[in-house]
Amino acid sequence: MQPDPWSGVEPEHKSVEPSIDGTVSLGGDNFNGQIIMLQPPSSSSKVIGILLIVYGAFNLISLLLSIVGFTDSKFMEDTGYTTIDVILLLLSGLVATTTSVIGGYWMVNYQRKGVYLVLIGLLVGFLLQIIMSFSDSTQNMYSELGLEGSTVTALVVGIQAACVAVCGLIVAIPLMVANNGLDESKLF
Repeated sequence: MQPDPWSGVEPEHKSVEPSIDGTVSLGGDNFNGQIIMLQPPSSSSKVIGILLIVYGAFNLISLLLSIVGFTDSKFMEDTGYTTIDVILLLLSGLVATTTSVIGGYWMVNYQRKGVYLVLIGLLVGFLLQIIMSFSDSTQNMYSELGLEGSTVTALVVGIQAACVAVCGLIVAIPLMVANNGLDESKLF
């Protein structure tokens, strides 16, 4: 049998020497400035950028289907669209597609200019939608349905403004996050 390795050691509670447990704390505030927690940047920019790219892809498919539909003269007569309406619709779709895909790509790469590009694209798309709601074919469609055009136009513009405001807030989430990781790139 081996000898006991602890044979001459007294337990701490029976030892004669005093021992100090814990650490010594200094009085007062130990932090003489701002406390910065180091952590990886938020992934909100990357997530919203991916969602914008997916939205742009669906919008591109819709734009291509619209172009195919507008080439049919019977469809144009049935819907009552004029050439100006078609140009405004295609321009609005093109603005939405390009700004969301390019801005989403920039946001995935943590570039601040992507957020600004998408916000400008939302504003331009909103202005194009307002112009389309005041067009003659839209006003004629309202009158054929027995509705007063100015009332319906005001309602449509109000709903579009609310939708653009919500979309703008969603896109601006990376700007509101504390550790967003976005660079200082400018759009202009």
